[in-house]
Order: sequence, then C-alpha cells, then structure tokens
Amino acid sequence: MNKISVADIVRFVRKTPAGRVTFIANLKKPKVQTNDEGGNYWIISSSAISQVFRSEELIVLDDKVDSVIEKKKSATAKISKDMYQCNIDILHNAKEFDFQDLKPYFSVSYIKNTKSILELRGVPIQIIPNHVFTFEENGQKKVGAIWFVAKKDTYSKEELAIFVYSLHQYLKNMWGNKYEVSDDYCIAFDITVGHKLNYKEIVSSNYQEFIKETLIDLRKAIQ
Repeated sequence: MNKISVADIVRFVRKTPAGRVTFIANLKKPKVQTNDEGGNYWIISSSAISQVFRSEELIVLDDKVDSVIEKKKSATAKISKDMYQCNIDILHNAKEFDFQDLKPYFSVSYIKNTKSILELRGVPIQIIPNHVFTFEENGQKKVGAIWFVAKKDTYSKEELAIFVYSLHQYLKNMWGNKYEVSDDYCIAFDITVGHKLNYKEIVSSNYQEFIKETLIDLRKAIQ
C-alpha cells in the first residue's frame, strides 16, 4: 500500500476486527472513483470555506449557495441532489463559524501547501492541508496550518485528533527546520458541525494514546 488517507484511517477504526481485514483488502485493490464521502463529495463547501478562511469575505458563501442551488435544480440523479443539498447545508452553517478564531491575530503569510505522504509509525499517510501559514509571535517565527474535513455522521474528537496529529507531523517534517510549529494553530476543523481541534488540546489529553494504538493496529493490518 503506497498511501492511506486519514479519512480511511477513521473508517478502519470504526470497523469490527473482521471488517478491518476486508476493508484493508479492498484498499489494496485498484481505486474505483465513487461519489461517496470522498474529497469530491465535499469539495464545493470545503473549497468555499477555505477561500473565506483566507479572504474573510463571507459573501463568498452566499454566492456559492446560489450557484449550488442552481446545480441541484439541474441534477437528475438523487445521489447528486443529496450531495448538493449536503453542501448547501454546510455553506449555510458556515456563516456562523468564527473564522478569526482559526488563525492568529498577527499578520500571517501563506506558503504553498503540498500534498505529502508521510510515514507515521510505519503507516504511509497522505496529508493534504488547506492552508499553511507563517507568523511571528514574541519574536519567534512560527508555522501553522488548517485542515477542513467533513463526514456525513461527523468526526468524534478522537477521530479529529488523527488529522491534527498527522498535520503536526507534516509541519515538523516540511517546515520544522525554519519555523517553530504552532500547537495553537495546527488545526483540524469539521465543517459539518463546526468543531475544531488543535494540537495543544491533543498534548493535554489522552488522544495521543488513541492515535498510537490506532496506527499500530493499522500497521499490523496492512503488513
């Protein structure tokens, strides 16, 4: 297996022992593009929210809602109509998000974020943050990032922690030689419900043990 997404790690966690065996076997098969909960399913709302995070212009959400409503009207398949409605609901809810709480109050500079496959405890994990940014705090140059994620039945805090941990390792690997990685602004944000989790919360909780056990179990399953 060349890589596994964090979303797939969560799916693995939710499986029974027997279900995990089947799930990993299916992951090893050639990919078949589906419209079920992959990145494309949520790309309409996640891309708009990502744009607002940077521009801080909420009008983007209204414009996108109008656009998606028209697409829903034109759609003929129920699965497409349902997908558009899910994204419309998220875009409406996003108007209540506190975007300023998701990044430093200091001036930030955005740097190019690239997809990365990082081996964590023997597991090749694909990490795709929405934004990576630098800022200076108390004379210290820091780097942070945010990852907007979504799932129909939402992510638990423990599951969000896997995204945050992976993102923190990504920042250390990519930018740790130039900047201090910010625990406060290494964030995963579930756009379906507006829940956020940062690395500082992981350090002060027992999520690290959950992540460790999950990756150990996953490594054994894919070997």
